[in-house]
Amino acid sequence: MSSVDPTTIAAVAFAVNFIVYIAGGVWAVASIKADLAKQISDEREETLKAIGGLELKFLADQKKQDHNFGEVGAAMRQYIANVEKEMHAIEIWGRDNFVLKTEFSKATDSIRDDIKTMGDDIKTDIRALFSKVAQRPT
Repeated sequence: MSSVDPTTIAAVAFAVNFIVYIAGGVWAVASIKADLAKQISDEREETLKAIGGLELKFLADQKKQDHNFGEVGAAMRQYIANVEKEMHAIEIWGRDNFVLKTEFSKATDSIRDDIKTMGDDIKTDIRALFSKVAQRPT
């Protein structure tokens, strides 16, 4: 057999080790890159799921808030309608139960006429009394 030079064996061993280390380094970097990409992807998915859940919760809360505010608006409209009905009833009651200005002026005219008639009657009665007093013998 032929003898191989130890320098050649060392050079070949060095080259094989160098290639194995380079290949291992490339494989390790590729593995780290793949793991990192998977972790980023997983984290992105979790974040998007969380955001989606928060969005759904926000939309549900917003819908609930809109509904509740709509209920407040409906209650206020109903209350205002009830107040308007009550005010209308009060106005009708006032119309029917209080004296109108025209009725009052008619009543005062009638009272004036009655007072004038009473005044005339009193004057007539006083004249009659005076005439009776004047006819009495002294």
